[in-house]
Amino acid sequence: MADEITIKVKGIPEALAMFKKYQTKKREGIKRELKIGAMKIEGLAKETVPFVTGRLSGSITTDISKIDYLLVKVGTDVKYAPSVEFGHKQTPGRFVPAIGKRLVAKFVHGKPYLFPAFFSYEGEIIKAIGRVLRKDIGVI
Repeated sequence: MADEITIKVKGIPEALAMFKKYQTKKREGIKRELKIGAMKIEGLAKETVPFVTGRLSGSITTDISKIDYLLVKVGTDVKYAPSVEFGHKQTPGRFVPAIGKRLVAKFVHGKPYLFPAFFSYEGEIIKAIGRVLRKDIGVI
């Protein structure tokens, strides 16, 4: 055919391999920053949680089992943790003969420790991930 132009591009497999390596490097950098940020959040939450017995403080952990999905979790499995974080309604107490009535139900205000720890480091984590993504392209 006379109306045909053939163009051969060399190096496509090599370029794709380099791109995959670059992508893997960036992903590993993001994972590293997420782990660092989560550990900072965990540490601050443990420092600021109201301390009574130490059970709640000792139960705060970081879960990195889904780091390949760029997901880390900081939290606790203690059942009363949400009541401490957000507050709760205290149920009426027992009958008190000295005052001749039951104790009145009241709302016990929360003493947040986990959300404030997250918000303390949220911006720092976002900036660190941004630095990872901008590195190597000349924008820091």
